[in-house]
Amino acid sequence: MNAFFRTTLAILFLGILTGCAIPSAIVPNTTTADELLQKLGQPTDKRARPAGGEFWEYAYGPEGTQTWLFEIDSGRMVRSATQLLTDERLQQVIPGKSTESEIRALLGTPRDMTRYGQETVWEWRVQIGPANGVYVVRFDNAGRVTGFNILRDILIDGNPDAGP
Repeated sequence: MNAFFRTTLAILFLGILTGCAIPSAIVPNTTTADELLQKLGQPTDKRARPAGGEFWEYAYGPEGTQTWLFEIDSGRMVRSATQLLTDERLQQVIPGKSTESEIRALLGTPRDMTRYGQETVWEWRVQIGPANGVYVVRFDNAGRVTGFNILRDILIDGNPDAGP
């Protein structure tokens, strides 16, 4: 067997083994926090839940297009599973109104945060229709959204002619 074939088989085998460890396989009101840890590992972020318990975030960046938020109650049961990077949630960003803390709760951890002059810019990689792109939110010095952009990928699978 050549090295390429062995490597391809190994990758396929690992994919099969980890196929059960996808966030959408977590069942609210059935899966416990310990089972969630066992299936997905440590969350990328944890924050307090006002009613007790925690929110656990699993951000699949910087190049992934999903961020999952699991609501864990004080009895350590998963109560909800939410994919944060959806069209519906992106449309809730309101320039002049939304704040950094609201956007953080709405979209999860950004893949990148950069300061440009008087603005701070946060980015998330998202799926836009059949293509991937970058969702960019800009904030002023007071932490309020000044605007957002959606940047579509120009290259898909290394082919510049296959862009959206």
